[in-house]
Amino acid sequence: MSGLNTRFDVSKVPEIVGHSGNELLQRCYNVLNHTKWPIYIVGPSGSGKSIIAMNIAKKYSLARGVPAYYVQLSPEQTKTSLILGLRLDGGSLVVKNGIVAECMEAGGVIVVDEATHTMQEVLLMFNSILDRTSVTAIGDKTVFANENFRILFCANDSQYSGNTKLPQSFAQRLVCFYFDYPAAEDELKIVDKIIAEECAIPDMVPAEVKKYVVDMMREMRSKTYPLSVRNAAIAAVMCNLEFAGAGKSIDTVTVDDYFIKGNNVESIRRSIAERLGAKDVENVASLVSPELESFVKFISVIGVERFREIILQSFMYYLDVDLGFYDLQLVKDKIQSATL
Repeated sequence: MSGLNTRFDVSKVPEIVGHSGNELLQRCYNVLNHTKWPIYIVGPSGSGKSIIAMNIAKKYSLARGVPAYYVQLSPEQTKTSLILGLRLDGGSLVVKNGIVAECMEAGGVIVVDEATHTMQEVLLMFNSILDRTSVTAIGDKTVFANENFRILFCANDSQYSGNTKLPQSFAQRLVCFYFDYPAAEDELKIVDKIIAEECAIPDMVPAEVKKYVVDMMREMRSKTYPLSVRNAAIAAVMCNLEFAGAGKSIDTVTVDDYFIKGNNVESIRRSIAERLGAKDVENVASLVSPELESFVKFISVIGVERFREIILQSFMYYLDVDLGFYDLQLVKDKIQSATL
């Protein structure tokens, strides 16, 4: 063993929130537990693949009593740094295990994240490890995998710029699972969890505001502009901080004129009602529902303009995001026009 501190503490892995993530966990775990096949989880950025993979590794680690490892691939890695190779030790070149060989000998489970962020040559080095014999070698040292050794890969799908295409011989050895963004109800639960875990003050954001933000995030999200539930959670946390700092009560707040005056008030309230899931927005009753009034009062506390700014900040409006051939300004214009 190389003695590298490369294991991760499975007790610190966040739980999966929602049905779709737990369903994928169970499917992948069944393969991991009953075969030695390498698993490859692919999907859009921010869909939760890494958390799911770490939970799969956690379940396997606890069930088998084996260590769990985690590594992110990058263009700078080589076989020596990642798998097995010659390194200087006391002035001499000696064969040292990288994290993968260490996991193989220990019979552990390893999550290899960002699999498409390295070079094809690095991925090809995994081929012999992914075979049934599961072996790697350099010079006169050969490392055979322990019976319990398992490996999971995670990667964004192919539309993202900077991704490396998988070598065919590498891809043929994988059992692939696609994981898309969770359903809306699951993303709402994830937002609640992130606020509870990462915001130091109590959550005072009404469910209606969270639903509005998540619905807008899902509408603005695309293959070229991959907003994730993290963006919605940032917006919710920022609203929570703003509300706490305002020092006002929803029960006594004066509703902002934006929601009660002007020629386009009905259109504004109808748009909000749609995002809140009103079944019949043509019905005038849906424009004065308790859910809509709760939203209106909360936004009136923090201010319409401040709420707009929070959305723009949280949805990457001010960032120069690489969209390849797509027009970033068109995306930004869409976000700006859709915010209240």
